Amino acid sequence: MEDDQIDRGALRKLLALLGNDPAELEDLLSDYYQDAPDLAQRIVDSAVRGDVEALRIASHSLKSNARDFGALRLSDLCADLEKECRAGSPRDPQQAAQAIRLAEETARQALSEIEISGLSAESGD
Repeated sequence: MEDDQIDRGALRKLLALLGNDPAELEDLLSDYYQDAPDLAQRIVDSAVRGDVEALRIASHSLKSNARDFGALRLSDLCADLEKECRAGSPRDPQQAAQAIRLAEETARQALSEIEISGLSAESGD
C-alpha cells in the first residue's frame, strides 16, 4: 500500500535534513499522526459550516504537512481545495473534505508501515 501512497524520496529528503537521525523523523511523524486527523476533521467541519476561509487555512496546513511526508495524493487533494477556496467558491466542499479525510487515513496508515530506520539505506523509489 505505501508504495502507492507515500513518496519515499520525500521522506529520505526530510531524513537528510534531520541529519539522518531516524529518531528525529519518528518524532516528527508522531506529531503528524496526532495533527493530521485533527486537520482533516477541521476541513470536514469547515465544509459543513460553509466557512471557506477556515477551509482554505486547514487545507493549506494539511497540504504542506502531507507533502513534507510524501503523502502526495493527500497533498494534491488539499491543494485543489485550497485553490478553489482562494477563488472564493469551492465546487463541492463537503465531497472534497470527505475525500481528504479518507486520503489522510490512508496516508497515515501507509506512513505507519514504513520502516524509518531503513530509509537512509534505500537508494531511490
